[in-house]
Formats: sequence, C-alpha cells, structure tokens
Amino acid sequence: MHGKRILFYDPDIKACRVAERALNATRSDVEVVDDEEELAKRIEANGYDLMMVNFDPPLRDSGRWAEIFDTVGDRFPRTKLVLHALAPTEDYLGLMASRSYLRNLIAKNDEPLEPDELITTAEKILRNDLFGLQKYMLWGVEPLSIEIRRSADKKNYLRAVSEFAYSLGCNERVVEMIESVADELVTNAIYNAPRAPDGTAKYAKLSRRESVELDDHEVGTLQFACDGDYIAISQTDPFGSLTRDTVVSYLNRCLVKGPDQFSDNSGGAGIGLFRVFQSLSKFVVNIDPGRKTEVISLVDLRLSMRRFRQAGKSFHIFVADQSEPT
Repeated sequence: MHGKRILFYDPDIKACRVAERALNATRSDVEVVDDEEELAKRIEANGYDLMMVNFDPPLRDSGRWAEIFDTVGDRFPRTKLVLHALAPTEDYLGLMASRSYLRNLIAKNDEPLEPDELITTAEKILRNDLFGLQKYMLWGVEPLSIEIRRSADKKNYLRAVSEFAYSLGCNERVVEMIESVADELVTNAIYNAPRAPDGTAKYAKLSRRESVELDDHEVGTLQFACDGDYIAISQTDPFGSLTRDTVVSYLNRCLVKGPDQFSDNSGGAGIGLFRVFQSLSKFVVNIDPGRKTEVISLVDLRLSMRRFRQAGKSFHIFVADQSEPT
C-alpha cells in the first residue's frame, strides 16, 4: 500500500478529523482539505489513487461540481472517486447514471462518517480486494453459508435466514424485510445470473414458478451474519454477468418511472434489485466480470423502523481490475 495517495474533502472539520484518522490506518498518504478552492487545486495537480469528496452544499450548490468531477473522470481515469453526503442516495442515482465513473456513495446520516466504512471502501479500491461479506462485519464474525442449487428449495433457504434473524431477537417487521431481501437474492442466483456458453442468460425468461436445478458449475452461495450492529445477507454467483451500468440504470429507472415499469419479460432483475435497495442501509455490489458477482445487503439494527426509513443508504459498486489479482 505504500505510495497510494488519498485526497479527502469535507467542509465539516469534524468529518475531516474522523477521515484523517481512519484513512491513515490504510498506510496510504492521506491529504485532507475543507475548502472547495483548495479541492480544485489539488485535483488539478492529480497524482491521487482515490478521492473521497463530500457532495453536500456548498459544493453541490456551487455549480462547480461538474467541472471538478469531470476533471477526475475524463482526465485522470486511474483515480477512483467516492462521494459522501447527507442527502438520500436516491437523489444521486440520476447523477450516477449520467457519469459512469461515479459508483460509490457513503451515507453520512447523523454521524460525520463511519470510520469502518471509510477504511473498508478505501482498502477494497486500493488493494483490488473486493469480495467477502466479512469485510463489513466486526473481526471474528463468521457467516453462515448455504449453497443455492434449486428453486424447489427456496423456502428452505428463506427459512434458514428468518430463523437466524429471530435468533438475534429481531422483531417481526425486520425479519420480514430481511426475508424479502433474501428472497430476491436467491431468485437472482437461480434465474438471472446463470449464463450459457455464448454468454446469454440461461434461465431469465422462465416463469419464476418453473422449477430450475442448477448445474454444479452454476451453484451460487447465500451467506448471512450479524455483528450486533448490522445484519448482513449476501449472494454470490460464479458468472460475473451483472455490470455496474446495469445496476445503476435499473435503480434509476425504478425511481423515475416506478417499479411497475418493469415486467417479468425482462426476467424481473430490475424490480428485484430495487426492492433489495429499498430494504436496507448499505447496498454493495462486487463484480469480477465474467467470473463472479457478489451482492451484499446490510441492515442497521440500531435504528428504529421510522429512523431506518429516513436514513440515507450507502451504495457501492466495485469492479475488479483484472490486470491485478483479486
């Protein structure tokens, strides 16, 4: 990690202090600025591997954000850009859809930032080490794993997840929400992810009532875990067919046109992703194109249901650099 450079911007001095302490733990060279003019100057100088930029006012209202972001996206393609903001993530889906280099947003909510999320995001990007549910759990937490092999067993998969949530003391509404997320993830692993040798979707056009049994090389994995603060559910498939642009366009289209704009003719992946996104606190998609996809969903158990619905959602899409080991 020596030689990696991070630029962090936030007009909130407290947020800058939190970020500086956290990001220095990555053993990168960290520069922190709280002034928009200084941010523009540093970006012009380039040389950064990662920029983490606050997109709340005054930057969002200044009109300079497009110039600043496009400088990074167009002139410095090796530099990764991560936004953090108080506003709801839904407010940024249109922006993300219009700029392919924007694929990471950290929700600030009541606290300036979560140091753990800053470190995890930076490490994944800088080390090109993307996969693993454990990255979002406290050290020592081991997830439970289930192989996803056949649609006929979906009720058993969901029962395992709901029983796990009940064992944690989660109330009925939280359990239902977590089971709904697991339902969408399992459906995706069975019907949407598998590909034929020519790269076309193998089962996506089938009715979800039609039985499917995956071949050994198609088997996915469902994992779930809890560290006391978050309950996490992930689904992994061995195809890597999902793309970052597809994820953003699905979510943005659902937000603009409504979930009813999607039909089962397209396999239902769009509405499924939207339902998952609406039901959690952090949504993470890891993609190794042509090899592997992992979708991680995290629900903050510390929040009341009312606060949960009001809180912003962190949204991350990480794509492996295939020129480096993952």
